Amino acid sequence: MKLTKVAALALSLALTACAAGCSGTPAGTDAETTPETTFGATVAAETSAKASESSVRESGTGSYAEKPVASASDTEGGKLVIWSFNDDFKKILEQYSPVKDYEYVVIPEEDYQKHLEEAFSTDEAPDMFVCGYDNVKLYAESDKTLPINTIGISNQACGDMYDYSLRLAADSSGSIKGLAWELEPGAVFYQKSLAQQYLGTSDPVQVSNSFSSWESFMQAARKVSKGSEGNVRIVAGTDGLYRSFMGSRTTPWISEGKMEFDNSAVAYLGFARTLGSENLTFGHRHGSDEWKLGMRNRTVLSYWGPLSLVRSSHFALDPTTVRKTNPTSGDWGIIRSPSAFAKGGTWVMVSVKCDMKKSCADIITAVCLEKGNLKDMLSTGRCDFVNSRSIIADAATDDRYSFAWLGGQNPYEVLGPEAERIDVSLAGSSDSRIDDVFTRIVKVYAKGGIKTITDAKATFREILIEKKIVQG
Repeated sequence: MKLTKVAALALSLALTACAAGCSGTPAGTDAETTPETTFGATVAAETSAKASESSVRESGTGSYAEKPVASASDTEGGKLVIWSFNDDFKKILEQYSPVKDYEYVVIPEEDYQKHLEEAFSTDEAPDMFVCGYDNVKLYAESDKTLPINTIGISNQACGDMYDYSLRLAADSSGSIKGLAWELEPGAVFYQKSLAQQYLGTSDPVQVSNSFSSWESFMQAARKVSKGSEGNVRIVAGTDGLYRSFMGSRTTPWISEGKMEFDNSAVAYLGFARTLGSENLTFGHRHGSDEWKLGMRNRTVLSYWGPLSLVRSSHFALDPTTVRKTNPTSGDWGIIRSPSAFAKGGTWVMVSVKCDMKKSCADIITAVCLEKGNLKDMLSTGRCDFVNSRSIIADAATDDRYSFAWLGGQNPYEVLGPEAERIDVSLAGSSDSRIDDVFTRIVKVYAKGGIKTITDAKATFREILIEKKIVQG
């Protein structure tokens, strides 16, 4: 199948509407399109995933480039300008920053990147800006940000940080260009009463067996659906599974300007079609009203994401963070996912046009590196997971973090090791845009709107070309 660029663009626009409410039975009867056949490719994908999780990621900063650590200074009479897409960082600054004289600008998240790009093309760029998980690599690889060494922060000072937080913020030469104070490693949160009823156990160690691989997950999904006569599903939809599944990738999305489509991408297409064809999920979109309802009415066994998800108003499990607690509070447990993944976190980056380098360094040091401040952020609940390996390790053995709303489990016993295993070595500056296209392709393929893997791959490539993400 060879699509014209016009056809590819038309499909890319149609995908959004389909994602909101496509219906129909998955099509395809040849060997390539049979769900069981395409899902069989997960065996190869899982081999990679297991290899990546068999050992802890290398710790320390020896593998990063380090420029001479400069002595930072501020322009006399200058004004420190900070940009963000919300006021979360402002609240952190008010509590922990030694610098009190700054201008804090909030730009709506949907317009944030556009305004940053426009500002960098003029002399209006901020001195410092906040960056979310999906755009860290984009700005790390750009000429718009400064290495931390140029504002007086050494690589050695970052030795207690999780490696993936540094790797994601490093450019192609290995220079670290941003630091995070909070991270969001993911895990599987499961409802114990449903696990007991349909998987035969509620014990985290035993339940983990059903989530130890994608094959075991699929078997458990069928067991839950069959045992409940379709009234309970193992997940509400496939959205939450994507980052974990694609953690088994062995090649980046783009190599030398060309699109790569490895076995993991093929496997995920088959995986999603199998879930759809067998009605093993409710097909609910992440964040939708239906998706939220499944958390409360005991119809969805598991949700995948960071600790901030279950402590949010969506989940409402933690009575200290919400006014009205979820009636299922206390009936949940936490286990690791088949492949380690992250979904969120917040980095601070310094603009190449910054003239207030000392103030920026003082803020970053206080917020991202000062252990006393990080401990306070964790203990007071200002952050759900701080970027300090030693603090999280201590929290994992601290009874204060054995939460009743989480069935008495200490989430850091799971999340700490998961953060160590997260691999972002294949991350690229265009990944968030590519993931958006691919996940929409997957939704159409799973519904049968795209018939074969070959067609899905061709459509994917043409859309990326049309969006000028890859070369023709």
